[in-house]
Amino acid sequence: MQVKATNQYGNWATYKLNNYASALISVTGLNPPEANISTSPIATKDGSVFTNARAQNRNIVLTFATTGINPESLRTSIYYIFKVKEPISLEIKTGSRTANIDGYVESISADPFAKKQRIQVSIICPDPYFLSAEQNHVLIYPQSNIVTLSDTMHGAIFEINCSAAITGGFTIGNTLTGEQFTVDGDYESGDKITLDTRLGLKALTLTRNGETTNILQNMNADEHDWLQLVPLDNNYITLSAATLSGLVRWQTHYEGV
Repeated sequence: MQVKATNQYGNWATYKLNNYASALISVTGLNPPEANISTSPIATKDGSVFTNARAQNRNIVLTFATTGINPESLRTSIYYIFKVKEPISLEIKTGSRTANIDGYVESISADPFAKKQRIQVSIICPDPYFLSAEQNHVLIYPQSNIVTLSDTMHGAIFEINCSAAITGGFTIGNTLTGEQFTVDGDYESGDKITLDTRLGLKALTLTRNGETTNILQNMNADEHDWLQLVPLDNNYITLSAATLSGLVRWQTHYEGV
């Protein structure tokens, strides 16, 4: 296993597990995240009913040992990369996966006066899912079956191009889940509408004559679905007009590495 850490200033270091030169001896928090399951009791029956579920934040802890390495040199090199309360990006490589995740340094624990020192770096990741390094893409015209290798449902970027004028809007749908995203309004030939359904990045924009504007107000008022991709086959992602073509871009989401 190999871990590459990059801070917001572009400083980075690579650590290999159980490698003498890097002193990294343990990485925890790489399993699928724990979930909070909410239920409501039923007054007239035993048990309860499910109401919702959410994955918790991920806590990754890197442990370094200083045996055979200058302890002060190792500590200061860790301080140089990991800054408390500041962002950190991790790239984790295993035998079969290369996964990325962003987090914030919660704490750095060390005992500078111990003969055999261990240094622990705790990182909190608000988005608990790992992302693949590469970005996938599939063309849709007017429909396509999108196959992902993801472990969980997730958002994507849908870029829709108009080859002719459209009056009254259009719909992007996932026939597998029944989700539909309706965009109201009139559009011209050459327009590009971009729908971003990723967590924390949701947006709807129009690019016309090289200028991009926010058109979130064109989202249908009765529409509550932000189109998601499911693991494996999404049979099919569809466009409601033959004059539309599109590109779907996404990163594979891993629950663990």
